[in-house]
Amino acid sequence: MKRVIRAMFFMVLLIAAGCSQMRTVSRLPSAPGESVTLTPELERLYRQVASHTSKVEALDGYADLYLTTPKRKAKAYCNVQLRKSQDARLIVSAGILGWPVADLWIRPDSLFVNDMLNNRMLVGRNSGENLGKIIGLRSSFGKLTETLFGVPDMTEPVSAIESVRMVGDLVCYKVRSSSGAKELFVDAMSKELNGITYFDLYGRKTAEFRFADYQMKQQGSSELMVPREIDMTLFPDAPPDGSRSLKVVYDERVINPEHFSIRFKKPSKARTVNLDEVEQLPWL
Repeated sequence: MKRVIRAMFFMVLLIAAGCSQMRTVSRLPSAPGESVTLTPELERLYRQVASHTSKVEALDGYADLYLTTPKRKAKAYCNVQLRKSQDARLIVSAGILGWPVADLWIRPDSLFVNDMLNNRMLVGRNSGENLGKIIGLRSSFGKLTETLFGVPDMTEPVSAIESVRMVGDLVCYKVRSSSGAKELFVDAMSKELNGITYFDLYGRKTAEFRFADYQMKQQGSSELMVPREIDMTLFPDAPPDGSRSLKVVYDERVINPEHFSIRFKKPSKARTVNLDEVEQLPWL
């Protein structure tokens, strides 16, 4: 019976969402163009883009989430709430009326899922395996929240820049990081971060972010440009697994809302289940 309910729910998501409408953020070549000297002007550009990414601390909005794996494609509509380095909440809706079907509270060390269809509360540790069961992506807490924010952390100083390449107005900074290296793609004219590619200590590509359709949002007394579309792709450690991607397209959102807090309410009568003991849940 539970398998039938899961299958029916998955079909509701697919029919209501219309997966054929999914768009793809254009890909950028790795390390494009010619090698150039890191000039004071390029240093300022790097610092300016890095300073923008540090200004977003919280978000409250509504977005379409598109999931693509080697076996399936799906779409869900969510209320997205985020607090940087603290927690995230996704209220997943389905159907024409937009009824909530799942409420996810994601913390750096733990996961709580209110499965409204089956009246159960799933509780477990925040791990790549458990996130994979819920959203189909074995993502870390940091990578997932970077995708939902659309504003990744750029904490590496200018001294960490190993090389710079350019093609037209596109600048690619290769930067050393604690886990390996990053390639950051910046539009020199708009001063927008177009994408980031992550490499491990062995030089293997592990993740790729692409950002598009930047919008001006009010942030206190100033304004901030943030992308409306964010696309994260995770690459497998080894074959035969294929890449998996999560694309976020915001309909509306408020950046750094005043007096903002995330209030996740645990259902009082739902059956509690250890998330480590359940199979994959097709909500996204």
